[in-house]
Amino acid sequence: MRICLYTETALPKIGGQEFVVDALARQFQALGHEPTVLAPHPRLPLRARDQDLPYPVIRHPRFFSTRLFVSWYRWFLTRAHRRKQFDVVHCHSIYPQGWLAGLAKAKLGIPIAITSHGGDVNPHSHRANKRSMLPRYVEACKQADALIAISRFTEDGYRRLCPDHLRIVRIPNGVDFEKFVEEVPRPQGLEERIRSRGYVFFLGRLRRRKGVDVLLDAYSQLPADSLPLVIAGDGEERAALEAQSKRLGIADRVVFLGSVGMPLKAYLYRNALFTAVPSREWEAFGLVVLESFASATPVIATNLAGLEDLIQPSETGLTAPPENASLLRDAMARLLADPRETLRMGEAARRYAADFTWREIARKHVELFEQLKARSPAAPR
Repeated sequence: MRICLYTETALPKIGGQEFVVDALARQFQALGHEPTVLAPHPRLPLRARDQDLPYPVIRHPRFFSTRLFVSWYRWFLTRAHRRKQFDVVHCHSIYPQGWLAGLAKAKLGIPIAITSHGGDVNPHSHRANKRSMLPRYVEACKQADALIAISRFTEDGYRRLCPDHLRIVRIPNGVDFEKFVEEVPRPQGLEERIRSRGYVFFLGRLRRRKGVDVLLDAYSQLPADSLPLVIAGDGEERAALEAQSKRLGIADRVVFLGSVGMPLKAYLYRNALFTAVPSREWEAFGLVVLESFASATPVIATNLAGLEDLIQPSETGLTAPPENASLLRDAMARLLADPRETLRMGEAARRYAADFTWREIARKHVELFEQLKARSPAAPR
């Protein structure tokens, strides 16, 4: 099957959507299919190194505007289709990719599937809620043959935009399971306080939406001899969070590591007692949850749709309401008080994450695409 992964962003930019597109393209190829990534040129100073990727990438100019002249860019999609003769277009975003594929649908003559990665179905999205833009989002959903929901959050977003759509399919994102299963040697230079199963872990961007300030408030309410809190990640809130930890009198028990990559990330997941995900607003999908699970580390997360879907309370972790430091503290105290039970949850979490390998997630996509192709009239050649 010839699959076009049509995305507004791709490697070398680093982020969730870029990793998803890359993982799916690699797995489609490993399953014997022919993926092609269609994406804009990266923003400078990034430079595309598409020749180093195992799958083909077709680039087109960056969008002049998110509102003006956008419809013109469908030409790049139809041109790529003439070259590659795709069997399906898998759009990674409702707008502009899903909208452009809908505009070109008659010329393409092939099924269109859309995956939202969360931002475009967020009810507080500034762009999607503009009066001039909302009809484009709605029309994109109407034209799609299938809307792929990576979580309950994105499914609810589709239903707000297009309540009568008949084919909303739940296919979650995956996890690089093998990378987190293997033991990782202790990296050189790591702080002595970071010991195996001897700390609480947070990983993510340090921004208000992630709720790290609530995590610090909750942690400050724990006994002074509690395990240290290790915070990995960077962002605009870092200075404020470091100041908060000093103000709360816990600076000597909180370690700010900054941005981390592999294999340090895998080591930190693997050796934490548990991972905390205290997000206060929306989360489209809890990749941190799955990575922690694959590392046999349970998770305490807020009960938002994109996180709660992945956690079985008291089996693979615990949940607490957003912005509730007291209940988050209680959940943390419960796992800290019983390390043996916490380790049992971690083993259950790893077994659960085994169903989310990228190979299995890619198979589910291919199964959907084949169903769409079988129901679609023959495409013009």
